[in-house]
Amino acid sequence: LELLQVKGMDVSVKVSENKTSNLVSWMGARMSLSSMLSYKIREIFKEYNQGIVRSEEVRQILPLLDLQSKLSVVPDEETFLIESLQTRDGYHLFFYPFEGRMMHELISALIAYRISQSFPVSINMAMNDYGFEILSDVPLSIEELIEEDIFSLKNLEEDILHCVNESEMSRRKFREIASIAGLVFQGYPGKPTSFKHIQANSSLLFQVFEQYDPENLLLQQARQEAINQQMEQEMLVTALKKINRMKIDIRYPSQFTPFSFPIMVDRLNRTNISSESVEDKIAKILAQMELE
Repeated sequence: LELLQVKGMDVSVKVSENKTSNLVSWMGARMSLSSMLSYKIREIFKEYNQGIVRSEEVRQILPLLDLQSKLSVVPDEETFLIESLQTRDGYHLFFYPFEGRMMHELISALIAYRISQSFPVSINMAMNDYGFEILSDVPLSIEELIEEDIFSLKNLEEDILHCVNESEMSRRKFREIASIAGLVFQGYPGKPTSFKHIQANSSLLFQVFEQYDPENLLLQQARQEAINQQMEQEMLVTALKKINRMKIDIRYPSQFTPFSFPIMVDRLNRTNISSESVEDKIAKILAQMELE
């Protein structure tokens, strides 16, 4: 398909006559990977490490797996991979639980909150279906963080509540609630208001309520829905228990790996102010990686 235009929340496309082999890639969404699918992915990785290729699909991605193995490692079902590297953007930590994008958003927010309780730090997060990134402005020793038990189940409920309040999750839920409650003007029939306009208005309302009316019922509902709908605690407990059972393998690649590169691109897509397109940024990063 070829993109024609984006208007509000509507996307117009047509059948493309371009013969390029590039395809749209799915970055994951709210539906988490099932435990069976997650296990199957890791099983395929284990077979790859043993030199076994059972399907044509796996054969097609062998160059990526070979590069991942060369720069870092391809984890199996008993290994929890963490990659650490430094770039001009800051200090990157990439984690690969293979639990789905929604669960990774929760785990990354939880880890970021726990790190922020140890010392002042600015943290950005990005994620996809396979893993997530913690990007900080100061060096983070992953060995020390593991010793501090950042994946602990202790005080989990309290930490979840705090990371909901301090992350974007409750703000996003409030946007939906404010629209339904009629606090945000969504436009006239056939002429809807742009998503950015709705986002800006709801964000302003959220900040006002948070500062001057913290007990506001709509604010409380947003926090509660963020916990109940997005943060399924049983799934989180299961994911953390699985991580704690695994052997942690820390790697220090010299550049972004095939596993970490898509997560980094997800973060670039969230940049608000820049004179460069995402494609230009990716091209510059790839050129730098080739030089290295």
